Amino acid sequence: MSCVGPITFEELIDGLLVFFNKDKESVAIEEVQAFFNRYVFNSADIMKYAKWDKFKYTRNLMHEGNSKFNLILMCWPEGIASPIHDHADSHCFMRILDGEAKETRYFWPQDTCNRDQSLVEMCSRSVGPGVTAYMSDELGLHRVENNSHTNKLCSLHLYSPPFSDCNIFDERTSKKTNVNMCFYSKYGEKEEVKKKAHAKRSTTVGTSS
Repeated sequence: MSCVGPITFEELIDGLLVFFNKDKESVAIEEVQAFFNRYVFNSADIMKYAKWDKFKYTRNLMHEGNSKFNLILMCWPEGIASPIHDHADSHCFMRILDGEAKETRYFWPQDTCNRDQSLVEMCSRSVGPGVTAYMSDELGLHRVENNSHTNKLCSLHLYSPPFSDCNIFDERTSKKTNVNMCFYSKYGEKEEVKKKAHAKRSTTVGTSS
């Protein structure tokens, strides 16, 4: 695997499979960030996977990484934000493809909180196209949002190990709620379309003689 120069989407996937072929502790965070940054974004690479909902951001599974990671395309309409959340003790890499993300980090409430029990903001920053941010539970909690009211946001997220649930936090009370994670689409096909197709096949099988 080459260590310098721009890479294609296919080369990005091949490289990630190498970076994440062992356990969580062996991941070289700065090397993965640098590798992500070498990817030259081409909108044709995500055309199949980009599924939008005008009322919420969508999580679109692109690759399962031999069960070592999930690579997810997130599509953010104008003005949409995630809840404040943790990362279930996993690595989180976020490469901005198009648009600009605002990331706000918070202290864990058990470490520090305000007198009224609200979360304490640690820092806030903008992350632009071509930049790969890193987040983990050791660094606190965070929220990601598309602050623009005129432009959409596309970001590529890698989670390792993959996780199916995480905790979200109420900014005003610090209350923690465990939530299941779901995908809006997998491999370019919306999940509700899959379910309808499966139900139709089941009905056909059940009524055939």
